[in-house]
This record gives sequence, structure tokens and C-alpha cells, in this order.
Amino acid sequence: MKITIVTLEYSIDGGGLAFQCRKFVEMLIKLGHQVSVITSLPENVTSGGYNPSLGIELALEEKLKLDSYKFICEDLIIAFGGGMNGYYAAQLAGRIKKRFWIMFRGSDANLAKWNLSSSEMNRMSCRQAELVICLSKEIKDNLISLGVSKDKTRIIPNMAAKIADVKCNFQKSKITIGSGATNLNEKKGVSRLIKMVAYYNRIHPKDPIYLELAGQVDDDYLKQFQTIAERENVINHIRFLGKVDRLTFINLQKCWDLYIQASVCEGMGNAVTDGMSIGKPVLISNTGYIAEMAEEFFPNMVFKSLDPVEMVNSLEYVLNSQHIELDYRRFYKIFFERVAPSFIENEWTDLLLYKKTTCSVITPARSILSVSLHDVAGGKHDNITTPVRVFEKFVNDICNFGYVLCSMAKYIEASETERSNLIVCTFDDGYEGLLLNAQPIMEKYGFSATVFVCTDYLGKTNSWNFKDKTIRKHMDVEQLRLLQAYGWEIGSHGITHESLLRLNDEELKNQLGNSKMILEALFGPVSSYAYPYGDYSPFIENQVKKYYKNAFLLMEGGVYLAVDAHRIHRYYISEIYEIISSK
Repeated sequence: MKITIVTLEYSIDGGGLAFQCRKFVEMLIKLGHQVSVITSLPENVTSGGYNPSLGIELALEEKLKLDSYKFICEDLIIAFGGGMNGYYAAQLAGRIKKRFWIMFRGSDANLAKWNLSSSEMNRMSCRQAELVICLSKEIKDNLISLGVSKDKTRIIPNMAAKIADVKCNFQKSKITIGSGATNLNEKKGVSRLIKMVAYYNRIHPKDPIYLELAGQVDDDYLKQFQTIAERENVINHIRFLGKVDRLTFINLQKCWDLYIQASVCEGMGNAVTDGMSIGKPVLISNTGYIAEMAEEFFPNMVFKSLDPVEMVNSLEYVLNSQHIELDYRRFYKIFFERVAPSFIENEWTDLLLYKKTTCSVITPARSILSVSLHDVAGGKHDNITTPVRVFEKFVNDICNFGYVLCSMAKYIEASETERSNLIVCTFDDGYEGLLLNAQPIMEKYGFSATVFVCTDYLGKTNSWNFKDKTIRKHMDVEQLRLLQAYGWEIGSHGITHESLLRLNDEELKNQLGNSKMILEALFGPVSSYAYPYGDYSPFIENQVKKYYKNAFLLMEGGVYLAVDAHRIHRYYISEIYEIISSK
């Protein structure tokens, strides 16, 4: 694919936007795409005259015409950053009639609400965009508040890799904390950090902490910061190190005991990620992708507020907790798995295959939406297996679309309003991959599912299925009870997975009634059933109604619960994507 990236900054030693844009382009090239990078900033801008903005407007129009000619053969235009940058990219894509995506990185979305011009440019850009890629849920929510459709949005973090294990050494008498950025002005919360140090040192006069700040500080800001430090009597505990290159900054981080970020808004701070990657403990404000993950897995890493007293309380916990290093190690393991280069590359590989289509399947109002799956394991597709990576992406996408995967039991309990955002998730046969691979992924989002099991195969292999070349093991009773404890529903798939169309009356009673009786003795009430092989007839449906409140088909069936409760149609993952993308 031929892709043009429109950006304001592009370099390794520049600020966060420039560095991440460079890394993004390198990834796209590695994935085999042809990539061009252009700036949205015009050259040869004149100024003056009766209309001060006329010069920039003329320069932008000239640039747009030139770029339209140069990039007419591109397949996709991606804006790396919103605001004016995103608006220019949208104009370019519209002019040459190409697909357009926009990536929001932080303050371009989080602060836009306070600037009417930026807000309107973001609205117009997102209205034209096919996809809107966000670094964090906070960014996504801010864009939705501007009227951006949630169905267009995706959350994909920056990639990062762990270099060293975390080590917390807070026993020495002099604790040095640090913070930094290419441009270290108040956006990074410097005044709050100074006040935090002042408050800490007042209550710990015998063991004061020291703060080092790396980055370019404008003269007027530097004067204000020094005034605050003098007034708070910590001028001798604060060092402004000035602008440093990236390698020097990382080496500085290695010397600090703790890296602290006090920003009001972030996307995914490079300095924080760098500190984590070299094994440095970090303490951050509640903004951006890292904080959102920490709030879920390690909330003590996030300041509860940016009030100096609350910041000191959080700092004291980190410095004094007996198990803090273990907490950091656990969280860093989860974090770096989620942002591993291979994982992010796969996310983008899948996303670049995305094409917005008109869904051929229409789901009417008050209809039930359900997905059919079997096993989740490994890395290769077959007619039974969904690869772990594909399933994890599917679950994450479902969440980003604003939907919830649930069991049929949870769906029945929900109100009509709640059901509009529910997708019933079903797994046939009950393989171990569900407990080992699917459940941990679902648990992260609070999702559940219904698993349909055959009573004669509990704890056994799939040797009964001669068409499946992969040896799989069915879950045993204890494993199914564990799934049930996580909120999953146990349903019946018969006794021996036989097609009901081939059975006489006595055999039907055995497969339907006895399987239900066995399962209820083990797991409690069972109300859901899945037809083996999806084989069905009106007569068979009437037999199923005697034992179960609802039953699922595959390719046949309907979606009106009131009339189709025992012949519910299920969709494949690809069809679910089409349906939710078209709404």
C-alpha cells in the first residue's frame, strides 16, 4: 500500500510527536508499505497587509495544490496529529479522493475543547476520516464529546520494549526524583512538582528529596519556576538541567530514584515509557494510556490528584511500601506485553486490511446479536481455531466500538435498553483453550460467554471428531466450574455431539433431556442449548423447547428473540465486524 503521512514533526531527537512519527513510519516500512512523509506547514509565508492571516492562507492553498499533484497515486492519507495538521491532511485526501485516517496523540484532542477553532477542525477532520486512531481512552472520550462517532475510533498505543527489570532503591539518605521533556513548560506540571517537593521536605526535614528537571524551559517560565522554588524555600533542592539529547536524557533517568510526571493531559508519554523500559519506577498523573492501564492493574502508581498534599501521600506510599518492587514488576510485565512491537505491528497489520463496507446483513431493532466460536489457541486459523491474537484484537475492538460480550444468561437478565450494546458470545464444544486463552482476555474487559459442552466428552480429547486434525482436550468439570466462577454460562451441546436430525424419539430424549440433567447436577440450572453441526428442523425445534429456554443455530435461524428464541442465528467474527461498523 502507498501511504502518505502528514505531520508537524518528524525526527528521532525531536519531541514526542516527532519521535513517535519516525517510529511509526519505520514500522509501516517494515510491514512492507511504501511511505511518504510530508509536513502540513507551508513555506514562503508572507505577512502584513490589511489581513494578517492572508499570507498563511495563500501559502496553504499553494501547498495543497502542489501536494495534490505529487500524491495523486497514494492509497491512504494518514494525519499524524489533529488540529490544523489533521485538517490539512483531510483537505488533501478530499482533494485527491483518497482514503483518510487521523491519529490523535494527546493535547491535540484533550485540549481542543478549550479552543473553538481547534474543536471545529477536529470535528471536520473526523467527519471525513474513515478511522480515528487514539492513543488512549481519554482521547477517544474527548473526541466523542466533540461529536465524533465512537464507531470510527480505535485505541492503539505506541510500541515499547522492556530493556531491564525494575529496581526500587529507596533506602539511601538522598532521594532524587526527576522529570523531563523536550520542552519543559507548565504543560508538564513543573510548578506542581516544585510544590510537592516543598511540602515533602517540610514534613521530612531530615531526609529531603531533590528534583532534577531536564528539557528546554522558556525564559519567562524559568523565572516563574525559580520564583516558586525560592518562595517555597527549595531553590537548593531543584536543578534545571536544560535541553539534552535523547541518549543523555535516558542516562539521566538511570541516575534518578523515581521518575515523576505531573502533566494534566498526555497521550502516552515517551519519557515515562523510556523510564519504565530501563527499569525505573515511575509515578504519574491520571492521564493517558499508561495511567489508564495502571488504574486497572496498579492504581498506586497514579497520583489520586495533583494537589501537593495528595501527591506527597502517593510518593510516601511508593517510597515506604514493603512490596512496591513486586507491584512494579507485575505491572511492567503486563504493560510491556500489551505494547510489545510484535503485538502493535499485528494490530496495524490487521487495521490496514480494514475497508469500510456496507453490511449485507441487517439486524433490526430489538434483535439479538451473537457470535459463534469454538477454540481459541495458537497462531493459525482453521475451521475450529481462532488464533489468540485475532481473538484478543476482536475483544478489544468490541470494547472500542462500545459493545459488551456476554453470556446468554446475562443477555436475558438485561433490560431492553442495555441489550442494544450486548453481543452474546458463544463457544461450542468446551475446549481447554477457552480457560487458558480466551477467559484471561475476556476478564480484562469484564466480558463473559456461554460455552456449550457435550457430557460424554468432559475431560477427554476430541478423538470423536475425525475431521479435526488438531488434538484438543475438552475441559473437565473443575475447569468448567472455574469458568462458571468467572461469570460464564454452561450450556448443553448434547451428550455425544450427534446431529439431532438422525435420531429417533428415544435418542432425542437422551441427547436433550439427559444431557441437561447431567449438567444441572454438576453446574446448576441449564437453559441454553446449541444444535450440533447447526442441524435443525421445525420438529427438532419443538423437541428442544421441552427442555431449554433458548437454542442457537449457525447459518440458519432468526434474530427476533420473541419468535426465534429456539432458532437464534449466530454470526462469524467477520460478519460481526461488518454489522457494528455499519451502525
